[in-house]
Amino acid sequence: MLLQLILILFGFALLIGGANMLVAGSSQIAARIGLPDRVIGLTVVAVGTAMPELVVSVVSAVDGHADMAFGNVAGSCMANLLLILGMSAIITPLGLSRRTQRFEIPLSVAAVGLLMLFSNMGESLNAVEGAVLLACFVAFIAHAVITGLREGDSGREDLDPEQQLDPHELEDEDADADEPRGPLVSLALILVGIAFLKIGADYVVNNSVDLATGLGISERIIGITVIALGTCLPELVTSVVAAFRGNTDIAVGNVVGSNITNVLMVMGVPALFSPIAYDASYNFDFALLAIFSIVLVGFAFVGTKHTMTRREGVAFVFLYVVYIVLSMMM
Repeated sequence: MLLQLILILFGFALLIGGANMLVAGSSQIAARIGLPDRVIGLTVVAVGTAMPELVVSVVSAVDGHADMAFGNVAGSCMANLLLILGMSAIITPLGLSRRTQRFEIPLSVAAVGLLMLFSNMGESLNAVEGAVLLACFVAFIAHAVITGLREGDSGREDLDPEQQLDPHELEDEDADADEPRGPLVSLALILVGIAFLKIGADYVVNNSVDLATGLGISERIIGITVIALGTCLPELVTSVVAAFRGNTDIAVGNVVGSNITNVLMVMGVPALFSPIAYDASYNFDFALLAIFSIVLVGFAFVGTKHTMTRREGVAFVFLYVVYIVLSMMM
């Protein structure tokens, strides 16, 4: 018991260090090649921080633990949207770009709908359906990169003027954060950061699962709670660090991109290896995920100048707590 707790704490330390490296390296690359921070969050950061979910889902599917695979994705997406985005908004109000409202969030809802359609068509998610999900994911990444390069330097031109960050708001950022780095250094930061995130998530998840299993908790609950929270810790730390640094584009893009990645890639890849049996009870989780995503878009039009406020962030965190309590009662 004591050893497991120590390893979990060690995993947290790796997650925090890895998230700092990932955000720093991604921001440098964004500035160097002209790719907006929002797009970096949607692609490099989102895919990198989704690796723990991918590994867990592949292993779960191959080992015949379908409940853990679906629970991992459902729980991680809900934690990303409600807990992580809510905590980030509490730290600093999050500007929602028009593109995020009109394209990326609706796409995340459509991805959830497609996963639900495929899963309910039969008793499992098969290889063909997994390939379709992956094809959609590749198209999303390609579109995000191409569009981002066309947008130009900052990628913030589609925000309202009120949303623009005051440079003085970033004075608390580390002194060396704005110093230019060579491309190899930035790439090294990203790669080492992703490695730390993956190793740290393994320590947290594996030891948390051992503790939870000893208490006789079902695979579904383990997937939605322990596994989901463990594997989404990289997204949590990355978005929180980005919010503290004032990089709201990365904070929002990381959450939205991670959810799209979780649904399309994290469920698509394991389906190629083995059909993943689907329990209809997950329709409740995915339906809630779609509803709360639509609510997020609604925040942009309720007198907040296309911004998710601290009050709305508190509401999202509260809804996440309610969701976990209801899930454990089901």
